[in-house]
Amino acid sequence: MKVAILDMGTNVFNLLITDVSEDGYEILKVLKVPSKIGEGGITKGILTQTAFDSARAAITELSAAIEEYGGVDSFRGIATSAVRDAANSSEFLSMVNSEFGIEAEAISGDREAELIYKGVRESMLLYNEKLLIMDIGGGSNEFIIADKNQIFWKKSYNMGVVRLREMFPPSDPITNEQMEHLERYYDENMRDLWEAVEKFKPTLLVGCSGSFDTLRELIYTDDNGSIPSMEIEKEKFTVLHRRLVKSLREERAAMPGMSPIRVDYIVIGSILVNLVIEKTAITDIHQSSYSLKEGYMAEIYESFLQKTL
Repeated sequence: MKVAILDMGTNVFNLLITDVSEDGYEILKVLKVPSKIGEGGITKGILTQTAFDSARAAITELSAAIEEYGGVDSFRGIATSAVRDAANSSEFLSMVNSEFGIEAEAISGDREAELIYKGVRESMLLYNEKLLIMDIGGGSNEFIIADKNQIFWKKSYNMGVVRLREMFPPSDPITNEQMEHLERYYDENMRDLWEAVEKFKPTLLVGCSGSFDTLRELIYTDDNGSIPSMEIEKEKFTVLHRRLVKSLREERAAMPGMSPIRVDYIVIGSILVNLVIEKTAITDIHQSSYSLKEGYMAEIYESFLQKTL
């Protein structure tokens, strides 16, 4: 059975095509295209007409890729922050379903965090240590404290990179005052995260999704991405972070490994990562290429097995 999962993020649409059988599921293709459905409306709680048009163009492109694989038996869609917070979310989901035949739903922040955790478990071998998972999105950021067996604490914060860039437009390059303002904003609004870290004492930081993928690509430019998780050396991240916050847009765009989708947002993402590292004092850092869509795929596979037993 072939299954396609579309993660309709605020800035990027991610597609996962898999072949599911009793023996497991094989990932056939992973694709991402810019969507930018949050631009111009995310701080107003609405999806603009431009967002609808952009989503149509992105899904049309991804649907063509699915056809190259001979189609799929099931096409599922998951919408996150920009859609779930929009007053016209039902209209958007109806468009996705009626025009493209996708079974689409908007999920809560808690549900998103749960699926991210399940995705990370698919990407790396976990032991008994507690880990802090962070997923930097366009509309929201999810934090999960867990081990290989269970989640101890989770929360979704409406402070994704697209949302904050619209709230606090940075200059080029970002100034020290703007950077300090962002750090204070994050710090003051994530006090319950710092309290949870103090309580559960995670020793491993796992970053996943957009900004972390790009940080990996910028640090390890020779990496082909074939391994779904990778250690990120703290010293190398620190060097990159200092470079990013001093960079002009054109300098970032020319960096080897820089995704064009992230050029305008990677500085804000890097500021958050650096703050979390400083506040938690965690030095063991990993990146996971698996996140929301892989967690959803893991659930579909579990459901498939139960039906075949």
